[in-house]
Amino acid sequence: MAGYRAELQRIAQDIANLSIADPFSPPTDPERLTRYIYCLYQHASISGDLSKLTAVERAIERAVPLLTHRGDLYLLKANVAFKLHRLADVEAALLAIPTADHCIEARLVCADLDFQYGRYREAETGYTAAIEAERSWSGLARLAYFRGKTGDLEGADRLYREAEDELTAKEMRSYAWLEVQRGFLAFSRGGYPEARSHYDIAEAAYPGYWLVGEYQAELLGAESRHAEAIELFGRLGAANHRPDLQQAIAELYEIAEQPEAARYWQGRALAGYLQSAQRGEVHYYHHLTDYYADVAKDGAAAVTWARADLQLRENFATQSALAWALYRNAEFAEARSWIDRALASGVADAHLLLRAAKIYEGADGRMFLERAQKLNPLVESFHLHH
Repeated sequence: MAGYRAELQRIAQDIANLSIADPFSPPTDPERLTRYIYCLYQHASISGDLSKLTAVERAIERAVPLLTHRGDLYLLKANVAFKLHRLADVEAALLAIPTADHCIEARLVCADLDFQYGRYREAETGYTAAIEAERSWSGLARLAYFRGKTGDLEGADRLYREAEDELTAKEMRSYAWLEVQRGFLAFSRGGYPEARSHYDIAEAAYPGYWLVGEYQAELLGAESRHAEAIELFGRLGAANHRPDLQQAIAELYEIAEQPEAARYWQGRALAGYLQSAQRGEVHYYHHLTDYYADVAKDGAAAVTWARADLQLRENFATQSALAWALYRNAEFAEARSWIDRALASGVADAHLLLRAAKIYEGADGRMFLERAQKLNPLVESFHLHH
């Protein structure tokens, strides 16, 4: 069965074929140039390579002046910017699409922006309206994610199943992605056997996909199968040198009481995060917040990165991260204020409640811990910083 590597090779061959003659050279063939850039985007997106996504963005900027009809490229630019967590650039790209109000994909991206900015009611309305206008697997999946975050796990899983029904037999990567989401829903409530079943289905449907491996490794870590998790994370990290995977390896070594190995991987992760930030990238701001709060125990640095992330997007996740950073910095009253904002979002998240339990003391703290454990009895097990 063709899987991840086969699809990447096919796209790479398409790129090579389209590059035999420079697609940017005059006279411009709009269809060929657009196809070339879309293939670049596909390759970068599927492989999860942030540096390649940045290169795609440069190619889009170079192509825009050469085309009369630019809407498709601006939509592609919005998607690239979203993956790079540059939300202001997403908004700018959407505004440049003349027919954005009539484009279902653009409307879905607008709803994604609402969610990232903490406008939850508007996000739900946007997803629902887009699905009513044109039923699609991507619209259903977005609404499923929203339902899952607000505590309706059964409704979320049902929507993911409906999304799968919208796929054709050729869309196995999308099917695998949806199975991973269903697996993570189960994982998030402590249903490890069910999570594994979904991850195995995803791997069988689209073999070799790094995303599936990442969630499988997380599950192994949560099951205290530390050596297996480290080995799998190591293989995944060797392909792309992602610092968040390096931090996961460090955490597993720490849990396994191997402090020297943990310190080595912590150092590699921090270097990767800081190098990314020095390049002007914002993708790892939330990871830097977590690193300084939980690994370095440097509350002041954690607060700095948390506020930087919050400036980009204020939602329950960035509010919770700032609350935790403030708590680590012994600013307890302000920490409670920010965790209250995150809790007021209506998001039902066990890790959010666990943070609230630690920030609050006494009866309130015990109440939040009970709520967290009710959502996920295994909430304190190993997990990735998604």
